[in-house]
Amino acid sequence: RRIGFFRRYILSLCLAGEIHCGSHRLLNRMYDVILTCNYSPWSSYRGGGQKSTHMIASTLATMGKKVCVIYSKGVFERVALPEDLPYDVVWAFFFAIKPGISSPLRFLNGISFYLKTRKLSGSGTVLHGNGEEASLLRYVRNKKRFVFSLRYPGFEPFMYSLPWNKIWVWPYVFLREPRHIVLALALRGADAVMCTSASSKESLLACFRISEQKTRIIPNGIDPVFLATRFEWKEQNGILYFGRLTHAKGVDVLLRAYAGLEEATKQIHPLKIIGDGPYVVELKRLASELHLEKRVEWQAWVGSQELAHEIVSHRLVALPSREESFGNTMLETLATGQSLISTNAGSIPEVTEDHAVLVPRDDVDALRRAISECMSKSPSREDIEARYRYVRERFSWETTSQMYLKSYEE
Repeated sequence: RRIGFFRRYILSLCLAGEIHCGSHRLLNRMYDVILTCNYSPWSSYRGGGQKSTHMIASTLATMGKKVCVIYSKGVFERVALPEDLPYDVVWAFFFAIKPGISSPLRFLNGISFYLKTRKLSGSGTVLHGNGEEASLLRYVRNKKRFVFSLRYPGFEPFMYSLPWNKIWVWPYVFLREPRHIVLALALRGADAVMCTSASSKESLLACFRISEQKTRIIPNGIDPVFLATRFEWKEQNGILYFGRLTHAKGVDVLLRAYAGLEEATKQIHPLKIIGDGPYVVELKRLASELHLEKRVEWQAWVGSQELAHEIVSHRLVALPSREESFGNTMLETLATGQSLISTNAGSIPEVTEDHAVLVPRDDVDALRRAISECMSKSPSREDIEARYRYVRERFSWETTSQMYLKSYEE
């Protein structure tokens, strides 16, 4: 009886969750596309994957498609959604006490997403997964097609060149990192796998050994708010970082590089860090150890409009990531024409081309020199215009969504 009660309790959690209806207020089994994503763009823990899912769903809805997104959240988490969403939102139960990429039970989320998707999809519905939450979507019978977008910037070294045809690999990977096992299930079960860059595709093929024939490269678009914002040189002061505060983003490297600048430079150009994440306490401790309490300002997440204003209000943006599958923040910076300093890690050189100053990742001295050199000269109007045009000519969510629509019909 206890086992039966526990099973019914877990099932009720997976199926429970409020529904936010968008503009079309659909009945079940009438969606053209159902997207899935752990967390949401309005959750306390969020990043580029959540924003990309939202932008794809919004653009598809404006193209006339009937769209639903299944996001996840914990039982006690409260998330306020915008009133003007053009698509429907359904919440799936998140198996974790505290949200985060390393939540130990996160690999179980595929169960709740499977149950929600099975209930909402019809024979004409395309399922579009965006993370390991999509591990069981291949088993949803009443679906038209299952596509998967890989949004991981990279994988641990032990993942490369694994012989997945050997049975021992599966328990080995599960014991090392359970979420990689459910990610493998999603990748193998998908009809098509989309990568945002050639770099992420190369990493995918090396780690999971799936068929290259079912992979496609579809770059992200960019939030129109940043396309509507333009950098004008007015002798701005300050250095800006924005993004998720995790080890992968290299904010610790930025703090060490900034600490090495001349005191006069730091006095004129304070460092502002916008974002949140599991690394925030450690980063603030490091800033204190480097005696930067009076030079570094910390701010939680802000909306796109305010963030675009912050980008153009500073002297430069520094985003020294250790890895990136695409680099939304890099494009958002370049879209305004602002100066960007980043690294040569992952897809960053591919995405920014020659429109950013790139230094080796984890190289504190190189980053400090790049910041000092950028501060020593005024940005030229030609460079500002080149960055501004570069993004507009190559990246838009309309183009990206058209590419996804094509993949839905293949």
